[in-house]
Amino acid sequence: MVGESRLLSTLSSLLKRRDADGLSLCAQAGVRRVFRFAFGAIHQNLIQESVTVTVKVIQDHRIGVASTDTLEADRLLRCARAAAEIARHSPAQKTVPPLPAKHRVRHTADHIAATARATPAACVAELKRLFQLCQGASATLAGSMVTGEDELAVVNSAGVACYVATTVAGAKLVTMYRRLSGFASGTHRDVGRLDLDGLLKRSLRQSLRPEEPVTLPLGTYEVILEPDAVGDLVSWLGYTAFGAKSVQERTSFMAGRMGERVMDRRITIYDDGTDPAVLRMPFDFEGTPKQRVLLIDRGEAAGLVYDATYGERFGKSSTGHAMPSDDTEGPLPLHLGMRPGTQTLTQMIRACPRGLLIPRFHYVNGLLNPREALMTGLTREGTFLIEDGKVTRPVATMRFTQSLLDAFSDVKGLSKERRLVADPGTEIGCALMPSLHLARFAFTGRSES
Repeated sequence: MVGESRLLSTLSSLLKRRDADGLSLCAQAGVRRVFRFAFGAIHQNLIQESVTVTVKVIQDHRIGVASTDTLEADRLLRCARAAAEIARHSPAQKTVPPLPAKHRVRHTADHIAATARATPAACVAELKRLFQLCQGASATLAGSMVTGEDELAVVNSAGVACYVATTVAGAKLVTMYRRLSGFASGTHRDVGRLDLDGLLKRSLRQSLRPEEPVTLPLGTYEVILEPDAVGDLVSWLGYTAFGAKSVQERTSFMAGRMGERVMDRRITIYDDGTDPAVLRMPFDFEGTPKQRVLLIDRGEAAGLVYDATYGERFGKSSTGHAMPSDDTEGPLPLHLGMRPGTQTLTQMIRACPRGLLIPRFHYVNGLLNPREALMTGLTREGTFLIEDGKVTRPVATMRFTQSLLDAFSDVKGLSKERRLVADPGTEIGCALMPSLHLARFAFTGRSES
């Protein structure tokens, strides 16, 4: 860890050395300890350390942004000069939103000492124990385990001084037995609460089956999507629909439909970066405190997320959803949640006469037609046929092509249990999702492998 004192003092020193109408400095620092394994052996063990400082200069209604990967004073000064030079050559803007002011936030409650101090030897010992359990079940294990620390600091010339330090631990487990494989993933701030045994059991339940995968006819099926699958779909909605930029550009299905019913009444989606149940971040990359934003309220289009720029354009206040200054995607929700239901997963399966149980997707592409939330993707491990309310046979890989507006408009049930879905090894953000029982989901292709 770099530490609060060094990060804030380094940024504050740079702030004092530059003269501009407005200056905003954002520093991200992180450490990742990564273990990757396959066939019962660890084949990669690495530590990644990174620092990124982004400088935003506002001068004469012109904006310049530059970034560097060091905290060295001379290189930071050079970066600030580059941002000023970029601003000098940039076109003048009619309106430049004021920098956030007077926010002083310090948050270290999510920096868990046990995770920060987790040694490679302790992680290797846990993984060896999982290898032995798999060998006892005649299965093989592959996947990854990650522990890490993150810091974010923002200061600006209007008085912002914010700092947050967090930890994260995550694991992805793939178990293989004959022609079947299973998958489970988990994330938590505290490595001691990652529950590797629970993840392994969930993956083994999918792979330790005597049946061969069945190839089903293409068409529309009832589906029960578990939280990982729901998280993939809703995260794409966050990227394509819930940010103010996508609405301004009219690529979002929310454009022109505020207050209209766009989904089933059972669906409520929100974003809350202050929720202790998620990988929370109390402020955004501009230093604005995050707000809880209701996006879909009982099926109705209810709200969007804003940063300072798009808040100015829409006549709204920033909701604390700014991305880094060198990002071009506009404000995005990074802590999505779906309100839970009242059923258990078992009850949902019993209520399904014929359908598919899908724990996760191999990948999802949400850019086919964002105006209709049309997406495509593939199923992967653990997809099973449900017949007469019972999970029966594994199903070979299938491709779906489906509008989520259509699929989410006929909901048969939501689980009361929710699970945190995140990939701390490669992505920022997370989703807190229930399982979801949908009346129809269209499958348009399959994999023969």
